[in-house]
Amino acid sequence: MNKYFYHLKALTIFLVLTCTFFMSSSATAQKYPDRPIKIIVPYPAGAVGDIMMRLIGQRLTDRLGQPVIIDNRSGGGGLAATEAVAKAAPDGYTLLFNGPNHVTNLALYTKVPYDPILDFDPVIGIASSQIVLVAHKSTGIKSVQQLIELAKAKPGELNYASSGAGTGTHLAMEMFMRGTNTKLTHIPYKGGSAAVVGQASGQVQVSFSSIPVVINFIKDGTLIPLVVGGDQKIPSLPGVPTYKDLNLMNFDVEVWFGLFAPKNTPMAIRNLLYEEIKKYLAEPAVVDKFSDVGMTIIGSSPVQFSDFVKAETKRWPQAIREMGIKPE
Repeated sequence: MNKYFYHLKALTIFLVLTCTFFMSSSATAQKYPDRPIKIIVPYPAGAVGDIMMRLIGQRLTDRLGQPVIIDNRSGGGGLAATEAVAKAAPDGYTLLFNGPNHVTNLALYTKVPYDPILDFDPVIGIASSQIVLVAHKSTGIKSVQQLIELAKAKPGELNYASSGAGTGTHLAMEMFMRGTNTKLTHIPYKGGSAAVVGQASGQVQVSFSSIPVVINFIKDGTLIPLVVGGDQKIPSLPGVPTYKDLNLMNFDVEVWFGLFAPKNTPMAIRNLLYEEIKKYLAEPAVVDKFSDVGMTIIGSSPVQFSDFVKAETKRWPQAIREMGIKPE
């Protein structure tokens, strides 16, 4: 009897605590947001991720009635920025906008101060980016074939810029070198904007880059576009071949972006953010704007985005170790 009473009492306490938790979470979600929301972005101002998040942040500000503040914290592979969100209160007021380095850091650093799966609740997979391989006009390179021939004739003499070790632009070139049996020397910069400025000034010969940050240099002839990743032609670069055109799809790198919340953020809050962002991404004008610069809208749900990140966590750390990529 005493044993039965003990279990009944324990069950009652558990049910009361559970109900209290969900009622508290529901109440929190119903009044959300009642103060400014901060989204930490581990990219410098002007990078493609920053540009994208500012557009979305302005829409959230208009729709939710509270300021959405973009907090740029670039450098260090995004470790500090990501850790800050992992340790933030799970109340929907501190969020993380991140991309591939959310998972690639696992293979680049011996100590990563967060777990990309256990410390975060995915909110929405926002978009993926086709990247473009460009050469500085001084090289005289005007096609991928010319680049391959020159790189094979002078192994390691050509150098390339990236937005940092282990970033999407770095991985793209590593995969390109694998696919074409070439060797170029890596010159890492602190962010995509700095890499583009370095290349535009002639400090490096080639690079992969997000289209929005190089499009003006392409238009003025400073940088020559050679190929875009993926299998879709880019409206703003209609004459540039794709990876599919050159039979390089097995070596393509998809650069993705999404929004995360600290673990245990109420589902109601995450669903609210997901629904508002998805509505914005579905607008024809937004679709066209993203498409023009090589961005493909994803709009995946919290569950779908969670499954995707888990798959990326298995895929890229292993590939990075195989390629011998180290932080520089």
